[in-house]
Amino acid sequence: MINLTIEVADIAVVIAMYDQIRIYTSDAENGTYTYLDTKYLMSGVSIYTYLHLTGTTDTWYKSSYYNSTTEVESALSNAARGSAPSLYHTVSYPQEYDFDADEEIIIRKIRRLIGDSKQLENLYSDGTEYCSSIMEDGKTIDLGEKGWPVYISINDIEYTSLDNPIVQGYRYLTFSGTLNSGVVNDVVNIWYHTFKFSDREIYEAYGDAMIPPLVPSNCVSQDHLMLQAAIDLLESMAAEDMVDDGAMIRDDMTLYDPSPGLRERAKLIDRLRKQLDGLVQECIKSGMLGLEGVLID
Repeated sequence: MINLTIEVADIAVVIAMYDQIRIYTSDAENGTYTYLDTKYLMSGVSIYTYLHLTGTTDTWYKSSYYNSTTEVESALSNAARGSAPSLYHTVSYPQEYDFDADEEIIIRKIRRLIGDSKQLENLYSDGTEYCSSIMEDGKTIDLGEKGWPVYISINDIEYTSLDNPIVQGYRYLTFSGTLNSGVVNDVVNIWYHTFKFSDREIYEAYGDAMIPPLVPSNCVSQDHLMLQAAIDLLESMAAEDMVDDGAMIRDDMTLYDPSPGLRERAKLIDRLRKQLDGLVQECIKSGMLGLEGVLID
């Protein structure tokens, strides 16, 4: 994957003659360049980015300006190579909440306990067609699944504020202005993490976790609370799945049966309960061994 940046030196002059940037690619600097894609020029915008999903650090690029009405095209630019994007490590859209290092460790451990590792997904529309993820209000994008954005670019403009767009329900991104101008389709490039539970939901479950019965408050550890939080999260997930997706459906050709997955989740909850019970018993025994008194015979 390669991120290509194209800078238009004088956008006002260029846009008076052309309306597009054409991108070409080759495996060698002095090789044969073939057409790859088009970026639309926009008034006042001098920096354009293009994400080449199959590009590598050995891929070479050239670009030209093109007038789609007159079909006049400028000469190709000098050859250049793009750079591998750092979206996975250097996010530009803010996190939902700024956790410290200790809190992040707790969240990471609970994610492992419940099997809810974050995945990275991409929503991309190159502008050649209307982006089907833009909702009827013209201001909201539907990610299609629960997640949190790490990088947002609309028409090569990055969005880096929690106020614009606003993340609603971990699925919808609502922008302050209308996305589609009606003249050309928007170029949408959004990278986002997907999950069952957000970092904030996991840490809130940890904060809400009840101290196990019979365990003295001075004996409670992070392990007790993390296991209890993991159990609480899995039980809420199981209850939701039973209501929304717990029925067996059969027709003449197919059978949909969610029960195997529900049984595996129940087994995971039982395993976590046994781990928690083991910690509780150890804590109680340690407390009893520490008792002091007078033996009367």
